[in-house]
Amino acid sequence: MLLVSGVASLAPARGQEPARKALVGAYGTVTEKGMAVDSIMAGSTYAVLGVQKGDTLLTLNGQPVSQAPLYHRQANGLRAGAAVSITYRHDGKVISRTGTAPMRPYDTRSDGEVVYGWAYMGACQLRTIVRKPQGDGPMPAILLIPGYTCSSVESYSSGFTGKLVDTWIRAGFAVVTIEKTGMGDSYGCTDCADADLATDISVFDAGYRYMQALPCADKNNLFIWGHSMGGVIAPLVAERYQPRGVVAFATVFRPWSEFLLEMHRVQAPLDGKSYGETEDFVRLMQKVYYEFFRLKKSPQELYRNPEYKEIVASELEYTPGARHMWGRHWQFWMQLDSVDLARSWANVKCPVLSAFGGADYIACSRVEHELIARAVNSTHPGHATYLEVPDVDHLLTRNNDWVSAHKHIADAAYREANFHQGFADKVTAWMQSQLKR
Repeated sequence: MLLVSGVASLAPARGQEPARKALVGAYGTVTEKGMAVDSIMAGSTYAVLGVQKGDTLLTLNGQPVSQAPLYHRQANGLRAGAAVSITYRHDGKVISRTGTAPMRPYDTRSDGEVVYGWAYMGACQLRTIVRKPQGDGPMPAILLIPGYTCSSVESYSSGFTGKLVDTWIRAGFAVVTIEKTGMGDSYGCTDCADADLATDISVFDAGYRYMQALPCADKNNLFIWGHSMGGVIAPLVAERYQPRGVVAFATVFRPWSEFLLEMHRVQAPLDGKSYGETEDFVRLMQKVYYEFFRLKKSPQELYRNPEYKEIVASELEYTPGARHMWGRHWQFWMQLDSVDLARSWANVKCPVLSAFGGADYIACSRVEHELIARAVNSTHPGHATYLEVPDVDHLLTRNNDWVSAHKHIADAAYREANFHQGFADKVTAWMQSQLKR
């Protein structure tokens, strides 16, 4: 149903590139009262303006900080050298400050290279970042397709993604990333939160063509890694280009509305609901999802129904007048439910590794991953391998079960100390086994 549109091309040099994005550097939770600041990055815009952990950001350049998508769009749009004015609450006092946004530093590696570039999707200029071993190649390359959230690929030098990328670079692979529309240094693009699924697919189609054209890339050994929502986009790109191999991890196969009900049945008891309460909740969500996904009613229409009003606000994260739910435009999710992944996976002719984590309470169904392998093998026998690792969760962290993973999901220190290197090594070994010598 979703046709990839737009043409990707390479920008050979920086030349007339737009100003680099600013280092904004404040993290926290946005509510109607502002953003409660959890942490501040040293040298960032907010640090320079005096904001501290525990403060509440009230306005940015005259606009109230009260809706997360609107705030993140404004903050992500700041470029180095721009004038910035803010108000924030510190120790009960409202403080106003003005200043200039500092530039985000370029990423570097001591054990390899980081190469910044550009790809184009119509008038949209997309930042690309290639992290690779030293040398000109040719070397195998991996297009990394992440989950649905609107975050910059510059963050991939840290966290679980950074550790995965480190594993691949040590094994001799170049790792290709491309910003989602409007993220990072990207210029002239629709904001990520307003983009639909078709736009995301076009972005990663552009990313694959960028990878194909890289001078360092071995054109016979190109791979795709699709994590979470990236595992939905991966076969849509792979069926067009037929790379050397595809890895799909922590993703779905069935229609989104069907999977969501199973996910709720797993997650609601972990959040403290009884199984009876969970069943009542799921049956109400089933009605909401039917009207949203099948009858194509907008969140605004659903919100006007007194039976649904409370649950649409809490579970779809809908705010009256907003276009967003779950951090994306609501049409993104409607389109997602219409994608026919059974046919897409059946059209993938290259080797596929479908990997499931037993401690993953987010993408909680092994059935999804078994069906991916079965769909590929139904048309191309022997091409797909199913891998189950019982103690890895959605964020590649070592946990024994759903309860442990749920307990540690927000614990950054635990995740940092418990990255599942064994899982990363298994995935890497599979890709190495597929290399064309």
